[in-house]
Amino acid sequence: MRAFADVAFAEIIAEIDRLRAAPDRQDALAAMLAEQSPIYAGRSSNDAERLRGYLLASFETTGLPTSALPVVIEELENGFNPYVVAAAAKAIRGARDLPNAIARLLLAAVDRIRGSDDLVSFDLRAAPAAGAPVTALMELFRTLAWLGPRANGAQAPLGEMLERQPACFSTQVIAEIKIALAAVSVGDNQAHCCAAHPTTVSLAAETPPSSVDIETTELQDQDGRVFSFGDFFPGRPSVLTFFYSRCMNPNKCSLTITKLARLQQRIRCEGLQDRFNIAAVSYDPAFDVPGRLRLYGTDRGMSFDDRSRLLRTTGPFEPFQRWLDLGVGYGSITVNQHRLDMVILDDSGHPRASAVRVQWDEADVLTALKALRSNPVAAAPKR
Repeated sequence: MRAFADVAFAEIIAEIDRLRAAPDRQDALAAMLAEQSPIYAGRSSNDAERLRGYLLASFETTGLPTSALPVVIEELENGFNPYVVAAAAKAIRGARDLPNAIARLLLAAVDRIRGSDDLVSFDLRAAPAAGAPVTALMELFRTLAWLGPRANGAQAPLGEMLERQPACFSTQVIAEIKIALAAVSVGDNQAHCCAAHPTTVSLAAETPPSSVDIETTELQDQDGRVFSFGDFFPGRPSVLTFFYSRCMNPNKCSLTITKLARLQQRIRCEGLQDRFNIAAVSYDPAFDVPGRLRLYGTDRGMSFDDRSRLLRTTGPFEPFQRWLDLGVGYGSITVNQHRLDMVILDDSGHPRASAVRVQWDEADVLTALKALRSNPVAAAPKR
C-alpha cells in the first residue's frame, strides 16, 4: 500500500476495515490513533476527526486494547466534537478493564456536548443505513447502560436529568436516559462515586537523551526576543507545555495556558519565581507571532518575565516534535489534531516527568519541580 499521506480517504477506511477484520490486530489499529500518524497528514481537521472517530468506534467490536485506553479517556475528558466523543463512548463497550472514574467521564462528556448533540453514523463507506437515527448523547447513555452497576455514582445524576432537566433533551435521548438509569440502578453503585485519576505527574527514571540537537533550536518569545533553547532552559527546573492560538478546543490549549498562569501564581506566592522556568511553545510558529503570543497569554492570566514566557520556534516546530515524540498532526494549513502534552525538565534541560493525554494538576507539577530542585538527579549527557 502506498504511504498513507498519498492515498484517498476511502482507501484508508478500507485499510482500517481490513485490520478490523483480522484477528488480534487491535494494537495496529491503536497505533493509527497517534496524532502524528501519517494517515492524518495534510488532511483537514474534519477529515482527521472522521478517521479518528471511525478508528475509535472500531474497538466496540474488536475489543479495546490497553494501548488505546488513554486516547479514549482523553477524548471523554476533553473532546468537544460530538462524533469523536460518541466514538470514544462506543470504544468503552469493547473494554474488559476500566478505571472507576469512567462513569464520571461519560457524564462530564454529556454536560460538555449536550448543546451540540448531533446525529452520528460510523459507516463512512456509504450513506447512513435506514433506521432510527442515533445521536452522540444517545451513544453516551448507551455506554452507561452497558456499564450497568459498574457505573459508579451515575444513578443520582441520571435521576436528576429526568426530574429537573427533561427539557434539555430530545424524546429519543430521554428514552436512553431511562434505560441507562434502570441499568445502573441494579445493585449498589453508590460507593466510590467519583474516583479520581491516578496522580498524573511523577518523577520518572532518567530518559535517554534524544539525538535531536534541541539546545541549538532557536526560539522567539512574546516580546520578540530571540535566543536558543540552551540559552533559556538549562540552569533551573522547567515546566514545558505546548499549544497554538488557533485551537478550537477550550479544554486543550486555552486551558493549558490558564493552568500555566495558575502555576505561575502558586510559584510566586511561595517566593520561588526565580527558581523555575515556565514556558509553552506554539505548535503553529508561522501564525503565532510575538504579538499573538502576548495577547493569548495575557488573556488567560499569564504575566511575563525572564522566567515565564510563551515561545515559538523561528524555524519549523519539528525539532520539538521529534525530541519529545509529541502527539500533534498537521493539515495543509495548520494543526489538525493534538493531544495534551506537559513535560518537566531538570536543570540540564533534560525531561524527567511528563503528563500525556491527561489534565495535569498545578499542585502536582509544583511538587515535582520542588523535588527536582531539592534532589537534583544526575545531569543528562550533552545532546
